[in-house]
Amino acid sequence: MRKNRILLVEDNPDHAELIIDVLEAEYKKEVILIKDGKEAIDYFQKACPREPYQTSPLKQSVTRAEFDGDDEIGPQIDLIILDLNLPKVRGMDILKFLKQNSMYRSIPVVVLSTSSDGKTIEKAYENGTDGYITKSVSFEGLVEKIKALSNYYDEYYKLNNSGINTKQLLL
Repeated sequence: MRKNRILLVEDNPDHAELIIDVLEAEYKKEVILIKDGKEAIDYFQKACPREPYQTSPLKQSVTRAEFDGDDEIGPQIDLIILDLNLPKVRGMDILKFLKQNSMYRSIPVVVLSTSSDGKTIEKAYENGTDGYITKSVSFEGLVEKIKALSNYYDEYYKLNNSGINTKQLLL
């Protein structure tokens, strides 16, 4: 049985290191770190180049040719943890891209953000997030939230693998 693969889109190196430590060391997850919004879009565009992402009102597209890397498409992703306040492309735009793309809309996306603004949270759910977690200001609080997230998705995958329709559980 393979490890669950989690794509973490997080630009804060301290938060990224903490999240990776908890998920890899304590929960034996494989974590792929992406540090900015454009890198995230490039990662998914490489796997599905026929649906370009519009990066600005000028309709400039990010295409497969712009991706700096080899031709190997990234591994199956089981969960995406997405920060909203990212450089280059905003997290909310990445969320919209993923949930509007037929190849990725079924991957659970959980927003992990410092924003506790009700309008931001509502917009994230309108755009298809499967969960929203506000980052704790304390180290211990953030660790506890990451542990709870990992435990939740472990149960989600157990139910899913036993034939129970889990799509309804994420709504």
